Parts: sequence; C-alpha cells; structure tokens
Amino acid sequence: MANNEKEIWKSHPDIAGIEVSTLGNVRTIDRVTSGEKRTRFTKGRILKQSYNRGYLQVSFRVNGKFVTKYVHRLIAEAFIPNTDNFPQVNHKNCIRDDNRVENLEWCTASYNAKYRNKFGVSNAETQGHPLFAINLATLEVSHFRAQGEASRVLGIQHSDINSVIKGRLKRAGGYWFVSDDGHAVDVVKSKLHDVGGVGLKIK
Repeated sequence: MANNEKEIWKSHPDIAGIEVSTLGNVRTIDRVTSGEKRTRFTKGRILKQSYNRGYLQVSFRVNGKFVTKYVHRLIAEAFIPNTDNFPQVNHKNCIRDDNRVENLEWCTASYNAKYRNKFGVSNAETQGHPLFAINLATLEVSHFRAQGEASRVLGIQHSDINSVIKGRLKRAGGYWFVSDDGHAVDVVKSKLHDVGGVGLKIK
C-alpha cells in the first residue's frame, strides 16, 4: 500500500455511528447524547483491530450492547455492491488482514475456497494465532498469520515453533517466536535488546 494513497471514509449502511475507510480502518463518529441533567459529547475514534483466525475484527456498541464484526465484511458492505447477494468476501491477494477495498470482492463459498486453494495458502496454514519470528542472526522480525504458515515459510517444525512460544525451547532453526497478542511488539523489543539488537525491523 502506497503511503500517499488517499483514505476515503464512508458511513456503514446498516450500523449507525460507524464509518469505514477504503484502507481498511473502522471508526466511531462524534456524537452528542442528552440527558436530564447534562449534554455529553463523545469524540469518535479509530477502533483497535484484533486477529481471529488470521482475519481482523473490531468490537463496538450497538444499541448499548457490544458486538464484534469482521473488518473485511464491514468494508465490503459499505463500498462494494452485492447485487447477486453473495455470502462471502474474498481477499484477492490471499492476505487475510489486507482489508483495502481494492483487495476485496463478494463471492460464493465455492469460489472463495477454490480461489484460496489456487492462489493462497490452505486453511490449515492460516488457522490459529498470528506470531512474530526473530531471526537471531540478523535480528530481522517477520510476522506470520499462524504457526503453520511460519513453519512452511521458514522450514521449521510446527511443534518446535510451538515449543518456543510455550517456553519449552529457547529457539528453533535460529529463530525466537512470540504470539502476536497485542503486546507482542513490546516483548519483541525486549528480546532484541537482550540479544543486542538496536532497532525493530518488522517485515
């Protein structure tokens, strides 16, 4: 994604108070609520996204209750017409957390599965939790959508990667691994400091 790519925001057609962008962001809008004693202003904010099986999701209130929605569906519902009433959204480049509108398309379940098998990785590789891998020789940090994907790309046994994450091994194949749980970047920075790293280089 180019740094100068323009971000366009649009209200979600079915969820009041929520806007989504062409770059895959989701935000609440400014709102004013009036009570018996005072009027309250709440400033809108970009919502934090978290991973679920390699996909990004957000949580927010609807009619006083918290709901969780997949980001790719919110983007598609706002920006991409679904005249055929297709049930699923496909990521054209097979990267599940790339939710730019240009990377999404409505499709059938069959098309989605065939597309993934032809151009992407299997469900088995992407199911699970995202993680970081530190190359202890170069101090380069890589991000993977799941342990299975890291195993395939790095040529390291899945069980060894899991053992490092669980703390049973200190390293595997020259790498140190940590789950991306929202606090992992701080953990990675700490590890880089311990092994003599001077900067965080995530690819």
